[in-house]
Amino acid sequence: MSRTLRFVGLAGLAGAAWVLLASEAGWISSSVVDVAFRPLAFAGVLCVGVGLLLGLLNPVGRRLRQGRCARCGAPIERGQSYCLDHLRDTVHEYQDQMRRGERPRSRPKV
Repeated sequence: MSRTLRFVGLAGLAGAAWVLLASEAGWISSSVVDVAFRPLAFAGVLCVGVGLLLGLLNPVGRRLRQGRCARCGAPIERGQSYCLDHLRDTVHEYQDQMRRGERPRSRPKV
């Protein structure tokens, strides 16, 4: 997304520059420049700025989306609920309950 915004912004800035050059070359009238230049330049600068900002914030967002262990809060792999230590403990607890003939109790979601 950020890369696309940067490209769109650069295209808008290139369009604004073309409008100025076309006006100086006499290809278009100055009234077209008055109407077209400011919106193209503003949209181009805005898209480039937002694209750069999103590019800088992307690593932070990736870090925030990373999962955490339900017991200790340590970073975990995608799709897991527990870190490796607590996953092992949970499996052993379940196995002990099965050996004793107890019905496994469900753990509340944290």
